[in-house]
Amino acid sequence: MAVVSLKPGYEFPARDRAEVFGDDMLVYVHWAGNLFFCAAAAYRAPKAMKWGDFKANMVDTLFSGDPDYAKLTPENTRWTLNDQPLNPSADVSLTELGITHKDLLKFEKVG
Repeated sequence: MAVVSLKPGYEFPARDRAEVFGDDMLVYVHWAGNLFFCAAAAYRAPKAMKWGDFKANMVDTLFSGDPDYAKLTPENTRWTLNDQPLNPSADVSLTELGITHKDLLKFEKVG
């Protein structure tokens, strides 16, 4: 949310802007409908990172803390990118999937 300063001339560039991260980016991941993880987690990930590596080394590491995570399979998990359907493939990079700085990935169990 943007905030207007009452002090004239106050300028502060955001520390999470894309150019600060170089070849990396911030990616938010949210397990929709899960009460154990009520908000999205933020990850700093290389833009060229393959989806399989991102999921195995970042997403799985955090969300496996909930026993229900073990019940998720590619067949019963729906992914979205900024509320649009996403069908990730392990050997495709985050950038190739259309993921950009500060995007929100959500997943949920279906069926």
